[in-house]
Parts: sequence; structure tokens; C-alpha cells
Amino acid sequence: MIAADTNVWARAYLNDDPVQAGKSRSALAASRSAGGVFVPLLVLAELSWVLRGRWDRKRVLSTIEGLLQTRGVAVESPALAWRVLEACRKGAVGFADHLIREVAFESGASEVITFDKAFGRVPGVRRLR
Repeated sequence: MIAADTNVWARAYLNDDPVQAGKSRSALAASRSAGGVFVPLLVLAELSWVLRGRWDRKRVLSTIEGLLQTRGVAVESPALAWRVLEACRKGAVGFADHLIREVAFESGASEVITFDKAFGRVPGVRRLR
């Protein structure tokens, strides 16, 4: 199994550099067939930010869902990743913010603090004023 950096996934999805996009897609396809590709949660967070810079929210979330369902792809803490995806679909807060909350709570935190107004309205998150 290999792990691919965020920029490899981003090139494959965005096709903003045709040469790198082709290399990314080929390497990912070969790796999925020969042992798999591991995706750390941090890569999901970064990827959501990169894609959000180019695509609307719905397309970003659909892309992340597709990645979670791709054969030969193993995501770190898949149940947690699915919870984050579902929370994003229900509210206005971004994937990375929901990921921060879920990882924090799973690691024993009782609360998340933020200056972000929207994130501060999520249960278990307190906005600093």
C-alpha cells in the first residue's frame, strides 16, 4: 500500500496540469490495483480546501464521497470520515472544520474553541468573543 500526497489527488481531480494529472491518475490506478492507496484524514482536509477553491460545495462533497467509496482506497478512520461528510451535508460549516471537531472528540476533547462564527454554532464548539 502507498499513500499519495494531497497534490497527487488534486491534480487527478482538477486536471489543471494535464501532464501531472495523467501521471497522478496512472499512479493512483496502478496503486489501487496493486495493494491500495492509503488516504490520511489530513489529506482529506487539504483536498477539501483545494477543491473548494475551484468547485462548489456540493461537487466537493460528492468527490470526497466518491473517494471514500473507491475500491483499493483505504481512508484513515473511515467511520469518522463518513460522519464528517454527513455533518457537512447538513450544515454550512466546511469539511475541515467538521473534521477538527470529530477528531478532537474522538481523542477525548470535551469542546472545541474557535473564532469562526459559523463553526461556533456547531454543537460542542464554542466561539471565542
